[in-house]
Amino acid sequence: MLEGSSAGTPIHGRHRLAWLDQLAYELFRATGRCQLMQCLWLYDRDVNLDALVQTYERLITLSFNRLIEPSSLPWGRPRWVAGTSVPFERSSDPLPRSRLLQWANQHARAPVDPVIGPAGRMAIQPFDDGSTAVSIVGSHLVLDGMGALRVIAAAVNGTGVPNPYKPRGARGWLSGCVSDARQILADAPQTVAALARIAQAHRYRPAAPVKGSTVTAAEAAHAPSTIVELPAVAVTVDSRVWLACEQRLGGDMGTLLPGFVASLASRLGRRRFSDGAVSLLVPRSRRRGLADERALAIEFHMMNVAPEGLTKNLGHVNVARTLLRGARKSQTDVLTSLLPAIAWMPRTAAKTLVNRLFDYADELPVSCSDLGLLPEGLARIDGAPCRRLLTRAVDVNVTRQDLERSHGHLVVVASHYDRKISLCIEACRLQPTPTTDDELRHLVSQTLTDFGLEGLIDS
Repeated sequence: MLEGSSAGTPIHGRHRLAWLDQLAYELFRATGRCQLMQCLWLYDRDVNLDALVQTYERLITLSFNRLIEPSSLPWGRPRWVAGTSVPFERSSDPLPRSRLLQWANQHARAPVDPVIGPAGRMAIQPFDDGSTAVSIVGSHLVLDGMGALRVIAAAVNGTGVPNPYKPRGARGWLSGCVSDARQILADAPQTVAALARIAQAHRYRPAAPVKGSTVTAAEAAHAPSTIVELPAVAVTVDSRVWLACEQRLGGDMGTLLPGFVASLASRLGRRRFSDGAVSLLVPRSRRRGLADERALAIEFHMMNVAPEGLTKNLGHVNVARTLLRGARKSQTDVLTSLLPAIAWMPRTAAKTLVNRLFDYADELPVSCSDLGLLPEGLARIDGAPCRRLLTRAVDVNVTRQDLERSHGHLVVVASHYDRKISLCIEACRLQPTPTTDDELRHLVSQTLTDFGLEGLIDS
């Protein structure tokens, strides 16, 4: 079971980050890479500003608006504290409707910082066809995707649980140090055991050989610290058409998504070097309600799919899904046993731990997240249902070195709203040259055609 705080937790242990959240925080400190979630509402009209402001005012009192306070001690646990103000931006200058996703990307790249704030942002943008978009962006270090959607829905419905956090520094320096020292002692048995497991694994596991295509002289000329803006598209397909395709290909409920993602991954070259299969990293929510303090209340499971023939038959995916449902161990189970050592490891060791766990050198994992039917009320951000609702994962401040380490990037987030299936796709292949927005749009369009699907593509 993943760690979390509760009302019965000793004072020195309250509001500390869970181990998985602390790992994500250490990765952020080591790389500067911001992993964000974004929700987009599209209306065919102007929004009801009064109702929208009411939702915003509720939202900033909930766990969406919290920050991380690092410990004053070298090996102390970071904790949750109350957030600062969340920017609420409103533009009066309409943009061309074709620039919806460009505007969304621009809003996602505005400053979001889970330590110094703000932890999230909200914005309204009108378009030249009379439509209006609303965007909310938040850091994954504060909440995972499903957690954020539930909190936003609670703000819309007025059913949220106000966050219990005090302002940064409210404990006082001395009191904070004493409390954190007690937590270090309480964690000591788990920390020692985790360090021993890591040392044993390092001793007996040989270093993995470096695999992958040879980097050309032209590619090597790129500075590792160069920031790469990842291409992204959003696809919307009629849910009846999607379901009919799934049935036509002999798929069980929910198997068309991994089949589609595996086919797209194959086009992008994200296939395992060992056997050519696609490794889908599938998150499963384990959130225990709105009072659950964890940011990442999820488990990660690996689902292996051979991409050949998926456009004709989804039988391989049916088998892989069955194996996934029966799996007792997940990537998170393995990770959890090592996490108590995080505070005692150099920051760069967090990258090494994640690299070895998900085996970026061979498996080239693809993130495939299905949020399913979106929470009731989420679509009524201004008091009335929107026409279209998109949920996205956005990576910001990604360096070329990051992409070389993971041999590229592919993240797909799917959701279901108002008889529509939406796929928000962020991807980049470095070789032979980095993927462009137009190239990604073309690859997605080809994959849709291969499955006999038609959809609206925003890029």
